[in-house]
Amino acid sequence: MKLNDLEKRVRKVATSLKQDKFGQRIRDEIVSKVRTDAFRFKTGKRFRKLHPLTIESRRRLAKYNKTHPDYSPTKPNLTFTGRLLDSVKARIQAKGSSIVLSINVSGMHAPYKGALGEIGKSRSNKKIRTELASIGRDPLELSKKANRRLTRIITAIIKERLFRR
Repeated sequence: MKLNDLEKRVRKVATSLKQDKFGQRIRDEIVSKVRTDAFRFKTGKRFRKLHPLTIESRRRLAKYNKTHPDYSPTKPNLTFTGRLLDSVKARIQAKGSSIVLSINVSGMHAPYKGALGEIGKSRSNKKIRTELASIGRDPLELSKKANRRLTRIITAIIKERLFRR
């Protein structure tokens, strides 16, 4: 098989994965697990409990902000308004003779409202994710084991579609 033919097939496979919403299904699984179970994919366990001051702050802010249906002041599920997890996007691309699946946050996060108006400024969701990662709460960080497992699954699907006649 010539390299040009392989690259054409890779692009076809990437297109079929997009049409099947493969990346979106992985994204949905990650976001759902974080929201409903406060699950941390890095450790395979729940996120650690929230500090009492954080709980009190969330309760105060909830009075002035529209909260997500999965919000709970005591649940460490990274869901307050839902904007951060709603911004998670999955993208599948063909790059040369490889396929790249990336899952990341996008867009801006509006400031919260308080008793005296807005608190702070709009920030990018990527910056917020970086800050969460620094305190061990990155919703998209996978363990090496989970990463290998996901890679094996994706590789098998790609091979099956790539060499399908």
